[in-house]
Amino acid sequence: MSYNKVILVGRLTRDPEIRSTMNGNNVANFHLAVDRRTSNNQDGTDFIKIVAFGKQADFASNYLKKGKLILVEGSLHINQWTDRDNIKRETAEIWANRMNFMETKKAQQANEFSDMDIRVEEGFSEKERISDNDNTIEEIDDDALLENDALLEESFSDLENHLSSDDKPI
Repeated sequence: MSYNKVILVGRLTRDPEIRSTMNGNNVANFHLAVDRRTSNNQDGTDFIKIVAFGKQADFASNYLKKGKLILVEGSLHINQWTDRDNIKRETAEIWANRMNFMETKKAQQANEFSDMDIRVEEGFSEKERISDNDNTIEEIDDDALLENDALLEESFSDLENHLSSDDKPI
């Protein structure tokens, strides 16, 4: 009898990469950052490759993104191959059978904003703002415009007649 079951809880290091097989089935690849504590009480992080197929790949494609805390249940698979230099290589990956969110939506949103890269730009100095080609508008005297524009004055007087007040409701 043999038993191969792995349960991990960690955060996605980036958005899942989705591909399709020749049969049209989706395959999702992503990495989980899983914290661990060593025997010396030192913290460490393992980055573990996760592979999901079919419905699990569709779930990953639609709902998972960088930073989400999830639980992955699956089995360990060791890939072995020989590279171009005739050196035998191995990689371990988890084939996911089940995935669950491990945070509430509120906690997920708080995590999204805490990781956001915010840049504050400095304002312009007075020297940078004023240049040889300064096209700023000089101050305009509104009263002088109103005195010279009878049409504008008529529009305002018309408007005043139509406005209501507490004494004269509309």
